[in-house]
Amino acid sequence: MKPHVRMLFGVLIAMLATTAIELAPPWLIRYSVDRLILGGHPERIWWLAAGLLGISLLHGAIDFVRLYLGAYTGQQIVFELRNALFEHLSRLSFSFYDKARTGDLMSRVTADVDVLSQFFARAVIIVVTNILLLLGMLVILFIWDVRLGLLYLLFLPLAGHAMWVYSQRLRPAMGRVRRKLADLTAVLQESLVGIQVIKLFGREGFEEKKADGQSKGLLKANIETSKISAFWMPYVNVLMGLSMGLVLWIGGRGVIRHTISLGTLIGFTAYLSMLLRPIRQTGMMLGAFMRSVAAAERVFEVLDIPSDVQDAPGAYPLPAVTGRVRFEGVHFSYDGLNEVLHDIQLEAEPGEMVAFVGPSGSGKTTLVHLLPRFYDAQEGTITIDGHDIRGVTVESLRDAIGIAMQTVFLFDVSIGENIAYGNPHARQEEIEWAARTVQMHDFITALPLGYGTPVGERGVRLSGGQKQRIALARVLLRNPHILIFDEPTSSVDADTERRMQQALQEVRAHRTTFVIAHRLWTVQQADQILVLREGRIVERAQGTPRRSAHEALLAKKGFYRELYENQFRGETLAAKKGGA
Repeated sequence: MKPHVRMLFGVLIAMLATTAIELAPPWLIRYSVDRLILGGHPERIWWLAAGLLGISLLHGAIDFVRLYLGAYTGQQIVFELRNALFEHLSRLSFSFYDKARTGDLMSRVTADVDVLSQFFARAVIIVVTNILLLLGMLVILFIWDVRLGLLYLLFLPLAGHAMWVYSQRLRPAMGRVRRKLADLTAVLQESLVGIQVIKLFGREGFEEKKADGQSKGLLKANIETSKISAFWMPYVNVLMGLSMGLVLWIGGRGVIRHTISLGTLIGFTAYLSMLLRPIRQTGMMLGAFMRSVAAAERVFEVLDIPSDVQDAPGAYPLPAVTGRVRFEGVHFSYDGLNEVLHDIQLEAEPGEMVAFVGPSGSGKTTLVHLLPRFYDAQEGTITIDGHDIRGVTVESLRDAIGIAMQTVFLFDVSIGENIAYGNPHARQEEIEWAARTVQMHDFITALPLGYGTPVGERGVRLSGGQKQRIALARVLLRNPHILIFDEPTSSVDADTERRMQQALQEVRAHRTTFVIAHRLWTVQQADQILVLREGRIVERAQGTPRRSAHEALLAKKGFYRELYENQFRGETLAAKKGGA
């Protein structure tokens, strides 16, 4: 808020000026009736008309300043809040996103922040101005006549109590509306992302019912809110009718008895008529305020979530490394209860290729995710060239590591921009080198727009193999010291895979490489092979000049050989069926 103090001060001055101007007409009317009309100077009544015209023009000019400054300041505050929310989301760890729903987060960043935008830009200005107006009326009426001031004061607690009851019912109702809207957004987002699967299995009707159910929930919540809001205006009208009757009765008797002037009664009636607008507006803005409270709770609920992976006090940038990686006694659990990795011990020398094999769910991907600190281990240490990864900055750690996972995500930009995403300052020849390495350059240059060809949302205009190769080129262009591959060639044909493996062999020559292998023949050149089962390393082998790690594990006739033979048998059977 500090950068906006001057603007907020300007808004306050404009609100005070607007309040003073709005309070002036009834005062002028009282003066005209008592001093000009009843005082025997009707010829001066044009002063009243001129004064009211001047006040209207001045009010219009100052009100423009008030609303503009208020909206400008409010939008600036919300702009900073949205940026802070997006920045915070970008720094939360994988464990947060494992539980969060994308649609719900999108609703918080867009719809909920937009509600706050409307509140700061308009509602808060109107409410504060109305409060100043009500207080100004109270002061003036006490100056005019204490009895009328007390009568006015009688109705403020009634209106205040009604607002309190109204807000207590409206706040939880608005919270339900925001949650139902987030649920609907999450369902729609999931359906749009998975539209191909939905159509493939003919589940359009099922998804429509899901969306319809969420829409009905939102409808019910909105109707409940409207029902509560509908109470306010009838109550205000009854209150104003009662107050007007009491004013005419008490004020009329005072005029007849000459204890109150006629101008005072007319001016008080004018103020009472003005009273309806701020009370009505404040009640309406109370709905906006409660929507904003519900939205703010959802926004700050995210902002208050600490990242469980962040720079430690005194963290320093990771210096240039050779790539010696050690895991010592590493244990990890996603929920803090059930361990998925148990006492992991491994050491990779610079330039080595280390392969992880094992059945699905054995912990291979989890293990490699610990190295760039996507998650932090509960026990044990992980070091790179002797540097504990928790002691260096997260940014410098991830700069030293390149990861190509099996699940590929491409941005809706050009092929060249996707390849250069991790190294935006790369020269064109460097981008082309990365594309050549993954056997994509010829395909790209054959396209009409070449490297400027858009890939579409999530790369929908490319095949699975093409997307996988672009993602791999993106990693290579960063020139990291450590590479992590999760079967990076699983979606390409055999000939392309062979040529890519040859090219990658050259790339890996001076880098420490970790490979998650699903097809065991791809790890035959690995310097080390570690076999995982239920989160434990159950077998391992180090290659020698005489015998590779693959051959050593086969000779043990253990779990690795069982995996290899089962896979070979399955591939042979599939080949026979294909030949038939």
